[in-house]
Amino acid sequence: MPRWDIQPSAVRGVLDRTGSVAGQFEEQMKAVNAALAGAAVQSSSLVANAITGVAQAQTDSARFIFTRTNACITGAAQATNAYIEGDLEMAANAQAAANAAPVPAPPGG
Repeated sequence: MPRWDIQPSAVRGVLDRTGSVAGQFEEQMKAVNAALAGAAVQSSSLVANAITGVAQAQTDSARFIFTRTNACITGAAQATNAYIEGDLEMAANAQAAANAAPVPAPPGG
């Protein structure tokens, strides 16, 4: 049987750092879009159309990456919370079982 050794505080640390980096995506995409727009303005119409096409295609890909990253962070957090809740439930069940055990009669009694 596999053994799980999840350290929730470590998972939260990784998720916090990942979320912090992912939070920078939007500003970086704005900078890329501004650069592409500037390049399109300074180019011929043929090049400008090509730049616009690339920008639109990359925007869809970037949205997918952002959505997937957010889903992964959320899923990992939910899984960790479920793991913690499972541990608490197992502990409560063990405690209830121990409390339900019959009290044996003392020896010789």
